[in-house]
Amino acid sequence: MAIVPKSWMPNCSMKRIILHWTAGGYKASSLDLAHYHILIEDDGNLVRGTHSIQDNVSTGDAVYAAHTFRLNTGSIGVSVCCMTEAKEQPFDSGSSPTTQIQWQTMAQVVAELCQFYDIPVTPQTVLGHGEVEQTLGIDQSGKWDPMVLPWNPTLSKKQVGNEFRAIVKSKITGSSELREMPASITAVIQGKVFREAQIFNEKSFVKLRPLREEFGWMVLHANEEGVELSSPGGIGTTGDPIFVPYLLIDQSNSFLKVAAGSTEAEIVRLVDQYGFVAVRHLAEKLNLPIKWDGATRTVTLG
Repeated sequence: MAIVPKSWMPNCSMKRIILHWTAGGYKASSLDLAHYHILIEDDGNLVRGTHSIQDNVSTGDAVYAAHTFRLNTGSIGVSVCCMTEAKEQPFDSGSSPTTQIQWQTMAQVVAELCQFYDIPVTPQTVLGHGEVEQTLGIDQSGKWDPMVLPWNPTLSKKQVGNEFRAIVKSKITGSSELREMPASITAVIQGKVFREAQIFNEKSFVKLRPLREEFGWMVLHANEEGVELSSPGGIGTTGDPIFVPYLLIDQSNSFLKVAAGSTEAEIVRLVDQYGFVAVRHLAEKLNLPIKWDGATRTVTLG
């Protein structure tokens, strides 16, 4: 069952989700509300922050949730309310340690955000504040939240991060309520019309194979997270290979999954047969404008 209200998830482009703890008590304070988009209190209750997720699409106006140094643009901040006066070495969880209810609830929140914003679950796109410096190379002045579990403090930060991402993936895999059924639309890309296109959760997708054949792209690599396409000549301004996430949708509009243990060749064949890519991801990678016409149900790129 989905727990994040749809009104909390405006239709915008976000790149990553960064996890935190407030280093305060079990209830969200006014300061906490100003810094995070969604907070989880000790009993799993969700609290919406002062700033909308959309405020972090751009941070140039100084109106945004400032949760991660030099990484607020395009980042959703999710925090558990806990860990007052906690210490890393020697570890002391303080008077309000993270609860397992908070941890599981945060994983559900992140799963729903990943699905709505098409954010892949990788160490670069779903990560704790304490992983940012090591993973992305951006100094965070020793921040270590929320990478120690009071009920299992012997785990390393990497182990905690990997365990959390595994929980998020399992919640995504096991849920069928978070996505609406796709509905057919028309996509126009650089003047070319593509009828095999879908819209759901207010996002537009176009089938990869006709797109690839029209513009002469080749699939270089593919894994569970996305597909790399060869130099897209004649479209956009990059001329470089691009990597975009995909969804697998069969002829009955059902979602498919890549089977565990699939080889890259098997994934490439699956993507070529059933793969759809988000139009907004293409727009971002190819530096092209995008617009939607609700009257004709047409999305135009370029």
